[in-house]
Amino acid sequence: MMRNIFLLALTITLFACQQQKDPFIHPASLEGNYIEWLGDNRIANELALTGMYHFMNAEQEKAFTYFEEALRYDPSMFAPHVCLAEMSSDGSEKQKYHIEQAKKNVEDNNMTSKKFVSILDIEPDGYWGYFDSSQALGLWKEMHELEPKGNFIKAFYAYNIKDLDESIETLEKFANQAKEEGERYGHLLNTLGYKYMAKGDMNSAMSYFSAYIKEYEDGYNPYDSMGEYWLNNGDTLTAKSYYQKAVEKFPFASNAKSVLSKLE
Repeated sequence: MMRNIFLLALTITLFACQQQKDPFIHPASLEGNYIEWLGDNRIANELALTGMYHFMNAEQEKAFTYFEEALRYDPSMFAPHVCLAEMSSDGSEKQKYHIEQAKKNVEDNNMTSKKFVSILDIEPDGYWGYFDSSQALGLWKEMHELEPKGNFIKAFYAYNIKDLDESIETLEKFANQAKEEGERYGHLLNTLGYKYMAKGDMNSAMSYFSAYIKEYEDGYNPYDSMGEYWLNNGDTLTAKSYYQKAVEKFPFASNAKSVLSKLE
């Protein structure tokens, strides 16, 4: 019953927003070599794009739900299968299924799409798995060369650049471009916050995490990220307040709930 209520509310929301320009992805009518996320089913397309947005913002719980629903409406889409393979447990039957479906469904798509699926052929030894594998940078670079405007591609290409300063410079360039062109760029602010934190520049990290909250105030990951910032700075009380805010925004925010349980 709860699932049906969720789907009804979701469908109403998607149809209410379908006439609005989505600044996160270039319209499908544009000529280019973008990853071909879209299929023939309108509801599936909206679900897949929403899942992509949450995936980019490290809101995996929501992304998982949207991708699963997209495939329920259109099992022939390949891109949600790739992302679900990334999120599945390594070596699990679920991961094997999504890899198989992604490879089967991409056969008639463009080269960028095929490069995207080929990321599932490398060793998933990254923090997240395939997408930040030690072997992933070359593939993201090739995809970026095929379609320099692809937002999903730009985010992971810049993230995977090994040199920290070069990665930061590239991310800042992409964020400024997105802002100027009216596209969503909160996910890039989040990544920049973590990159600066890794560099030890806590002032810049704080600035980007704060900007991320302002840019994406309705999300739950911005507060999770700020919680991690304060936790790394030894302020558990402030960190706890931000993790609590993340859970308030989305009660199933698993990382925030896990950290809070340890801070109690």
